[in-house]
Amino acid sequence: MNKTEKDEIIKVINSELKNFIAVPLDKEIKKIVANSNSQTRGELIKLIKNSLESVYKLLWQKREFWKNDIK
Repeated sequence: MNKTEKDEIIKVINSELKNFIAVPLDKEIKKIVANSNSQTRGELIKLIKNSLESVYKLLWQKREFWKNDIK
């Protein structure tokens, strides 16, 4: 296999990966997340919950600043 053949194979693989990522992968992720028993959905919910909790804690810690220092 020479360099030209390798380059052509790499182009085909990259093109197919881009096509797969564009639509089918999105559809597969949507199916997984839509399933209420999936581990992916559980992890997403946990991530969102932890993020909101962190924001709330930060705002609570800075509450005196928000009350007194902003005018």
